[in-house]
Amino acid sequence: MRYDEAEGLGVVTLIVFIAMIIVATVAAVVLFIPDSTMQQQVEENSDIIWDPCPTGFKVINVVGDRDNPNDSAGPTNRIEIIEIKIRLLAGSPAMGVTDTIIEITDGTVDANLTYVDTYSGEFNQTASTTQFTMQLLRDVAPTNDSTTSPLLTSGDVGLIFIDANAIGLNLTAQTTCEIIITPKYGIRSLESFTTPSVY
Repeated sequence: MRYDEAEGLGVVTLIVFIAMIIVATVAAVVLFIPDSTMQQQVEENSDIIWDPCPTGFKVINVVGDRDNPNDSAGPTNRIEIIEIKIRLLAGSPAMGVTDTIIEITDGTVDANLTYVDTYSGEFNQTASTTQFTMQLLRDVAPTNDSTTSPLLTSGDVGLIFIDANAIGLNLTAQTTCEIIITPKYGIRSLESFTTPSVY
């Protein structure tokens, strides 16, 4: 091999070596970015999993009323107003209901409801096709004077009103109804029941 051929071979080797370094650097950057994102997601999920205090609402009971205050006809053969008594889960921090969403279905009709405030005190009459209302039944210290954004603290009890008639739910006897209460953050509450065989 002549000296000029050996020199050319060395230059080619140097170029290949530099190209390998560049490729390795690009691969490391491409792999590092998704890895760091995944690590952050895993840390956030583990914080939620290991959080000793659950956050959300607990359903105490559900009551159906066949007498709609918006209708003077009197009791009907189906549930017109649904009242859901709720409180916070044990250990849950204070939570507002302003951003809470309620999903309700009778198997045929589905509805998503958002909160609406009421000043008249007629909570069951203010509920509508797309909105629910809530009345604070028990408000322990620290008390909540706001009507536009009620806040549940530990020990508080709230009563949610849903106008099943306005939504179009057909809650006659022996009808299954499912309600999902989804707070802004925390655990969703699922309540499923079947109406009595006779009213």
